[in-house]
Amino acid sequence: MSNFWTSPTFEPKRAFRFLVEFTPGNGAESLQFLAKSVSRPSYTVSSNPHKFFNHTFHYPGRVEWGTVTLTLVDALEPNASGIFMEYLGTIGYVNPGKSAAQQDIIGKTITKSSATSATGDILIKEMGENDANGAAKIDGTWKLQNAFITEVNFGEHSYDSEDMIDIQLTIQYDWATYS
Repeated sequence: MSNFWTSPTFEPKRAFRFLVEFTPGNGAESLQFLAKSVSRPSYTVSSNPHKFFNHTFHYPGRVEWGTVTLTLVDALEPNASGIFMEYLGTIGYVNPGKSAAQQDIIGKTITKSSATSATGDILIKEMGENDANGAAKIDGTWKLQNAFITEVNFGEHSYDSEDMIDIQLTIQYDWATYS
């Protein structure tokens, strides 16, 4: 039996080969962002202790999925700052200073349905080696189910830096699938 690292067909997944794609459910076109980093989905299975005489036995409980953090470069096109500010209006948020009349605000609220349809499917595509034609090959795709954005940090400006501006997102979802 040979070791997997000596196999000529073994190719590890690389951390820098990925794409992040938002495919909104509201009819808008898909967006692929200049993502600097993204955490992969994670889950935790709770443990329920059961005491029996002088012993404690543990049984598996519920599965809870952790949040995903995403760092994007704020480009001029697509303008990520503008997109994520529009997201607020799409999910039901009404800026109090923007409303011409009080009745514009009455009855508006953020719902899970509006938040998840505004983000649509969030896909983390893992890229492998290029195919014979030089096109990038997708080796696996994480799909965040019922995902919505819980936090957006638009970064900062500074005169003493020539760095690109980053936007950090925190994304909550109900579960993830991998294909």
